[in-house]
Amino acid sequence: MERHLASVAKWSDLADEIIIVDSRSTDGTLEMIRKGLRHPNLRIIERDRGLYASWNEGIAATKGEWIYISTAGDTIERAQLLKLMIEGEKAEADVVVSPCLFVDEGGKPLSGAGDRNPEILRRSAGDSFLFAPPSVRDYIALDAGIRGLLGSCASDLFRGAFLRARPFPTDYGTHGDTAWALRHSHEIRLCVVPVIGSTFCRHAKEREEPAAELADILDRIYAAEIRSGGRLPGLSLSLMVRSWRGRRRYYASTGSPCRGMLATLAWLGLRVVLAVSQIPRKIRLRHAGKPLVSHEK
Repeated sequence: MERHLASVAKWSDLADEIIIVDSRSTDGTLEMIRKGLRHPNLRIIERDRGLYASWNEGIAATKGEWIYISTAGDTIERAQLLKLMIEGEKAEADVVVSPCLFVDEGGKPLSGAGDRNPEILRRSAGDSFLFAPPSVRDYIALDAGIRGLLGSCASDLFRGAFLRARPFPTDYGTHGDTAWALRHSHEIRLCVVPVIGSTFCRHAKEREEPAAELADILDRIYAAEIRSGGRLPGLSLSLMVRSWRGRRRYYASTGSPCRGMLATLAWLGLRVVLAVSQIPRKIRLRHAGKPLVSHEK
């Protein structure tokens, strides 16, 4: 918390307001905040536990043009926050995303955590650029997969009016931001800033979900939320690919090697068909690229 408050102090003058949502903590957190954080428009909201319900209550209380969200332990550099705001205004974006450095509670970088950044950022380098509707949904559904967009919200910036009108889902455990990105991917103007200037803290007490359990949750989110934007060429095939991958995992866990082999062949075959069917679209998007207007349809 000390590192988090020290980071906020370096950029707090850029904020019109700072809203703290505390889940009725009893460990002295609120006292530390009141002592270590000074701002003329500081507001503290106390409510019962619930990550995205807390976020939504805090977001609803905001009035500013841009919203930055972080939890205890996360940090962002002043220059990075300014860059996200400048690039977001230039792009007239609804959401601005950037990669972050994953650290432990002591601020030490976690080895091998770089691949947790959004696929869209690991594929790009250089200048900032824009994905305009409906290209974001197209990209998630057919290229990057379900975890290919927001990454850590501690490295992102949201247009205030856009986010206040679209609360985070609260029925997907710790994956509400993933579901939010899918639900609204057909309408987001997304600015990508491929520069690291923030950290996301992985707390020791956080439960690491088993791979199979995580995959099942993400498949459920994908199937439920990606449809919200209406028809998309290739979407049915994409859903079939995820369905057969799920069957492959199920047969492997129940000791059915023959069925597992057939499911694997079906999954691989559908992946090939999906990839081939999307070649013309990928070529068209690749040739359309330039800073802040790339992937505009």
